[in-house]
Amino acid sequence: MKNLSFRIQSKTAFLMLAGLTLFFFGGAVFSSLGSIQQAQQDQIEKPKIFQEAYPLISESDLYCSFFILEDELPQIKIIASERQEEKILLSDSDIFFIDKGKNDGLEVGQVFLILEIGPQIKSPVTKENYGQLAFKRGRASIVRLEETNGTAKIEKTCGQIMVGQFLAPFEEKEGLLGKDLGFEVIPEEERPSSGNLIYLQDGYNMIGPGHWALIDLGREDGVQIGQQMTVFKRAKEETTRQAIGNLIVIDTQGMTSTVKILSCSEAIELGDEVQIK
Repeated sequence: MKNLSFRIQSKTAFLMLAGLTLFFFGGAVFSSLGSIQQAQQDQIEKPKIFQEAYPLISESDLYCSFFILEDELPQIKIIASERQEEKILLSDSDIFFIDKGKNDGLEVGQVFLILEIGPQIKSPVTKENYGQLAFKRGRASIVRLEETNGTAKIEKTCGQIMVGQFLAPFEEKEGLLGKDLGFEVIPEEERPSSGNLIYLQDGYNMIGPGHWALIDLGREDGVQIGQQMTVFKRAKEETTRQAIGNLIVIDTQGMTSTVKILSCSEAIELGDEVQIK
């Protein structure tokens, strides 16, 4: 009887101890989970402008956007594809043929950017012609060469690739982490170089965060990749301008640059003014 009573007391003590352990440990776990969930919620609710560094320039920005072709057309052209009777648009791993080969200095393994050449771009403000629009449609590598022609394989697509498009030398570039600096009014008398938006992604009249655009400022104006600029709008030419957005430069040419809208308080429109911070 004494042994039975001892076993019952021991079991009761063990259960009480286990319960206390579970209570304290469980409370710590739930407290920890609650802290994690709260942190995640705070991060979601916190606007990007107040967050720590995040990707400002992505791989897509670097290799899938567009720019003004200020030089002559590229010399290498896609003249046919392996399955052109079955499909017009080419995709990853498809094979196509080019009109240049060993005699032109090409080598097996070389990587090229695939370009689609678009319309001439003129400033909506000054009417100046800046050159033809070039869309980055993907990249391909040379897999076989003859004396006067070659064969290439598509490594990655980010747009419509077709026979008749061009190849340009591929340059490896790095993305950028940082913070959206936001937009604020800069005193007129202290302004550095300013220009205008001359083309908006897909030919739209208005765009917002994440969209690409072209501005009429380039390397000749001291513009550099990664530089942020303020976007301004004027109700009328004679009225005071209002800061409405912030953008970042993702590519530069001599007289123009490709930019991405980071933030804005209203739609960004063709012709809006931009200014180097």
